[in-house]
Amino acid sequence: MMLETETKQPKIQSNMKGFMFFWSGQLVSILGSTIIQFVLTWWITIETSSPLLLSLAMFVGFIPTIILTPIAGVFVDRWNRKALIGTVDFLQAAVTVVLLFLFRYDFVTIPILLIFLAVRGVFQAFHQPSLMALIPIMVPRKHLGRVNSIAFFFNSIIFLIGPIIAAFLYKFLAVYHILWIDAATFSIAVIPLIFIKIPKIIKEKVETKEKKKFFADLKVGFAFIKEKKGLLPLLGAFTGGNFFMMPLFTLLNLFIYSTHAGTETNLAFVLAFNQAGVIVGSILFIIWKGFKKKALGVIIGLLCMYSGFMFLTFAPSQWFWFIGIGFMIIGFGLPMANISSQTIWQSVVPKEKLGRIMSVRMAIAQFTAPLGMILSGVITDAIARRLAKNVAQDVADALSIKYIFIGATVLGIVFLAISWLFTSMRHVEQGIIPIEDDALKLETDDLFDVEPSTKLTTVD
Repeated sequence: MMLETETKQPKIQSNMKGFMFFWSGQLVSILGSTIIQFVLTWWITIETSSPLLLSLAMFVGFIPTIILTPIAGVFVDRWNRKALIGTVDFLQAAVTVVLLFLFRYDFVTIPILLIFLAVRGVFQAFHQPSLMALIPIMVPRKHLGRVNSIAFFFNSIIFLIGPIIAAFLYKFLAVYHILWIDAATFSIAVIPLIFIKIPKIIKEKVETKEKKKFFADLKVGFAFIKEKKGLLPLLGAFTGGNFFMMPLFTLLNLFIYSTHAGTETNLAFVLAFNQAGVIVGSILFIIWKGFKKKALGVIIGLLCMYSGFMFLTFAPSQWFWFIGIGFMIIGFGLPMANISSQTIWQSVVPKEKLGRIMSVRMAIAQFTAPLGMILSGVITDAIARRLAKNVAQDVADALSIKYIFIGATVLGIVFLAISWLFTSMRHVEQGIIPIEDDALKLETDDLFDVEPSTKLTTVD
């Protein structure tokens, strides 16, 4: 069997300046995508006021990324990364231009918009692995940690200002005018991409008798996670987190619009609080380096997120600053849980098995997210229909979202308590032999991050 494998090269010439130039363009592109995502989901909110349709929109945009990312990763290693990024960015901008003309001439329907969101999800499945694969190629090994931290920080800033800009534009411009931003940001992002030089990894075809299949590697990953004491309950805690926190991020628009009679400005205000919490939590973790017992950091971080969720659920009507504080608490707990868990996985997993085990880890942790999205809408819609028999429809809609939020947080906290008290999760660090290679950095976040989103927080 002929397989393509990477040859061992004496040295790959990194291009730090080129990467920073390239990344500056990508930040502009991410800002454009953040604005478009905000505008489209808010349009669905005010046009339908339907929790079912809003959850369906989130679902169709997210599920292609979950399904296709592992497959896309294989092609990223085989294809020209520069050409792939440029092609995906161009196609995403092109379909946005098509959509803006549909908006311009009033041809947009919910099914058309759902198809558009699904197509964007497909493009993102290829875009994210391409970007992550460029970092270790273009950035010198000694600077990887710093560059990853800088990238995370600036992403947080983008997600902080993106909704604010989107809300401002939505007040004064038609949707089709705002959609031109996606084409404009692509034009800016493509300039660095054209001029940078990406070091090439030479590949050659070699003969091998070993026939490793995808499912065989998957089996190795599952077996390791199952056998290492405490690892499966740790992963389960994050899988539960993705499921029980998902109603908040799926129904947030309606929570602001229907429950609190808010506007797009109020939504942007709340999301800004969330990103501020993430930034503060990240800076604190950089300075403090976290708990000595990382499993404790995981449990406290997740508990912090559930507490923020419960706090904002009981916000008095139109107290958006109150909701914002709840979101800030959620954002603060996110890096604590993610970084603590990430350190545990880095310490436990043998280097030669990292790829297989980490892909299994991501698949298990994130598979509940789309399930949580769609169930959020279905259950909320069912509760609203039942309540509408006794109260006005608008009251039923508002109460149904609150009830689903309360149920999700209570069940989430109970699930977390069971994971900590009645499983081996708290013993996961026993017998750990620390990894000696300090330069090794994992490119995944445990909680809620696929392609970064202003509203979606998920755990790997």
